[in-house]
Amino acid sequence: DSCNQNGLEAPVAEYGRNDGCSITGGYVYRGHKLSWLSGKYLYGDFCSGKIWSYDPVTNQSDEVIETSLKISSFAEDSEGEIYMLSLDGGVYRLLGGGPEGE
Repeated sequence: DSCNQNGLEAPVAEYGRNDGCSITGGYVYRGHKLSWLSGKYLYGDFCSGKIWSYDPVTNQSDEVIETSLKISSFAEDSEGEIYMLSLDGGVYRLLGGGPEGE
């Protein structure tokens, strides 16, 4: 509160330390397999393994899934489907019921 916020823009989404400790940015979902996520920004947390979706229309974040992954990055394929990269070396695809190891 005490820093000069002139020229800064406040975050559009945030979460407390009870939900994680290190945000990992992601992608806007543009795939076809998970239509309920269409147009939402997906992001996760390295420490908790949780993945959220942010809807810019409603300005609301919702938890999509809680995983045991140490999410280090996200990726998108040519069809707009989302993958999570984990510190364990795994690449996981987001499916309707949860991530699937690839």
